[in-house]
Amino acid sequence: MSQQANGDRSGGGTKKGAGGRRDALIDEHLGRLPEGALVLNVGCGVVRRFEAACSCRYVATDLRPLPNVDFASDAANLPIPDHSVDAALAIELLEHVPRPWAVVEELARVLKPGGMVMISVPSAVPRHDEHDYWRYTAEGLRQLCAPAFANGEVEVFGGTFEALGYLAEYYFSLARHGLKLRSRRFPGTGRSTSLGFWLDRHTSWSSSGTAVHTLAFDLLFVATAGDMAIPSADLSPRTTAT
Repeated sequence: MSQQANGDRSGGGTKKGAGGRRDALIDEHLGRLPEGALVLNVGCGVVRRFEAACSCRYVATDLRPLPNVDFASDAANLPIPDHSVDAALAIELLEHVPRPWAVVEELARVLKPGGMVMISVPSAVPRHDEHDYWRYTAEGLRQLCAPAFANGEVEVFGGTFEALGYLAEYYFSLARHGLKLRSRRFPGTGRSTSLGFWLDRHTSWSSSGTAVHTLAFDLLFVATAGDMAIPSADLSPRTTAT
C-alpha cells in the first residue's frame, strides 16, 4: 500500500518543498541509525547528501570518478561484500540506469538482514538529460522493488495539483526562453505549486499512490531487508578471481 507524504516536514509547495519534504524524511530515518552504522549512498552525484544527518560511517559512490565520491562503481556491480551495509540510498538514480531492477537486486545483496533501503525516483518530471530512461508510478516502483523487498512502502511527495503547478511553471519558463518573451517569471511563480500543495492536502485522492487520474512529483520507497541468518561479512571490497 502506498502512503501519502504531504505533511509539514518542510515549507510549502515548491519543487524545493516536495524534495525538501522527501529529504527531511530520509534524514529522520538516518538519524535513528546507531552510531557506527554503515550508510552507502549509491549514485550520489556531485553532493554527499545526508552525510550530516547521522553519526554513521558514510560511503558515497557514483559511476563517475567525482571528487566527492569514495570510489567509482557501476551501481549494479558494487565492490562491497554481501550483507555488510546497514542502510543503502539510491536517490534519483534508477531513472538513469538501463537496468534498474539489477540495481535494486544489488542493493538487496549488500544490505544486512534488517538493513534499510531508501530509493527515490521522479514521477511527473520532464526528462532532464540524455541518460534519463524511466518514469514510475507509485505502484510501478513498488512492483519493481517487490522481488527484493517485499515489505516496502511508497510515499508520494508532491501530489497531483502540486505536480501540475510545477509543470506549468517549468514549461512556461521554456516557452519564455524559446519565444523570447519579456516577462521574466511565470505569473504567480511559486504560487502555483503552493496552491497545488494546499489542494493536495485538502483532497482525499490527489496524493494517493493507488488512485487513477493522479500525478506525483517524486516517490520514495522505504523497506528493510528480509531477516535471515547470515554470517557477518568482511568489510573489505570484493575481488574477482583470476
